[in-house]
Amino acid sequence: MKTSMLIAVGALLFGGVGGYLVGSGSNEASPEGDGRVEVRTKKSTSNRGTVAAVDSGNDTPRAARSSGGLREILAEPGQTSRIMSLLEYYSDLDPSEFEGEVQKLQGLPMSQRMLAMNLLFSRWAENDPKGSWERSQQMGFPEMFMARAGAVSGWAASNPEALAREYSNDPNEFGMGPGGRGKGDTAAMIAGEWAKQNPDAALKWAQTLEEGEAADAIGGIFNELSQKDPQEALRMAATLDDNARGDAYESIAESWAISDYAAADRWINSLSSDEQGKVRFAAIESLANASPSQAAQETAKLPAGEERDELVAEVSREWARQDAPSAFEWLTESGSDNAVEEGIGRVVGALAREDPERVLDYIDSQDAGEVRDNAVQGYVYGNRDAPPAETIRLAETISGEDDRQRAVTRVAYEWAREDPEATLQYLETTDAIGEDSRERISEMAERAAAGEEVGRGFRGPPGRR
Repeated sequence: MKTSMLIAVGALLFGGVGGYLVGSGSNEASPEGDGRVEVRTKKSTSNRGTVAAVDSGNDTPRAARSSGGLREILAEPGQTSRIMSLLEYYSDLDPSEFEGEVQKLQGLPMSQRMLAMNLLFSRWAENDPKGSWERSQQMGFPEMFMARAGAVSGWAASNPEALAREYSNDPNEFGMGPGGRGKGDTAAMIAGEWAKQNPDAALKWAQTLEEGEAADAIGGIFNELSQKDPQEALRMAATLDDNARGDAYESIAESWAISDYAAADRWINSLSSDEQGKVRFAAIESLANASPSQAAQETAKLPAGEERDELVAEVSREWARQDAPSAFEWLTESGSDNAVEEGIGRVVGALAREDPERVLDYIDSQDAGEVRDNAVQGYVYGNRDAPPAETIRLAETISGEDDRQRAVTRVAYEWAREDPEATLQYLETTDAIGEDSRERISEMAERAAAGEEVGRGFRGPPGRR
């Protein structure tokens, strides 16, 4: 299987592009974000999710599966099976068929469209890189992200040097988003792919870029190198100037922390005090994605301050996906006031699904303020099984007006489905819901009261809380 297609698989399986979730078959993203890893990337890295070919578990011959068509493939059970079948389906296409395949994707559920879009444009770029890229630029939001990422991954894997020349001529032309935004992501992908073939040439090119894009490209190179041989990556990093070496060290730390944190930690300890700070932050942030409980212990090595508070909050959120009670206990007992304020919402949201009474006790123990507000929002968005009549009264106690309105509105939508008569009565007395939302909720409640099937009208918590 061709390298660029494996890059696309890695990006999709491990969330490397655009933050989209794929493979669920749903039109909407889950508000709780179950199964997703959220990372505050300080700089782009290349092909963090590159994988080897995997057995799809489907023994049906390629021709038999391909002949069934796109929709039959997307209906297959199992994410890996769908991806492998799509790869085979697109590999059999004649280049003249690519445009027609783009049209077939319209009208599919969002997750299926994003999955297929990335793989199609990556395959297209193997045959006609410029054509694939130009077509990806015509895509609207949000398809543009997956289409452009696919086009760049295919082009970079097959001819990174040529793509690097095109990028250098006009970096703004190669942004992942509109207006040239995300061009650093492209630089990282090019440099990372080039580093597999000629790391010295890739590094020389990266150093010709403007500061921001150069840092992204250097990150992509050293992420790739450190996955294979961290010591060789360190040797090459030692040849760089101070700023570039710092970018390289952070990227090495991010990658090495996943494969061998103990070795990475020993290396970090050998650095000067000036060098250690950002590098250790990068290592622990990366470790949080693989072992948040271990990352939680490692945060004690960081100096107190805003950056540590933000990282503690992030680690607690990641840990809560695996073990919400432990994450809650660690955050509330060990985190600073700022860290608790930043992280409590998501942690409580996860815990509310397991132990809602413990969450309510915690909320009751808090004085009015941001921590209590964020905890209430976590409970409202996390515990979807709570009685709406009770939850909506709790949501009304949020002190921030915008947050209160969003939380109350979310519960009201749920209430309209379960008890439309009570919801209509509530709408007559509350001023916590905007007029537009009030009308939509009222319409939904009236339809539900008439016996119609109504779906969820409001999805997702606000921001990072």
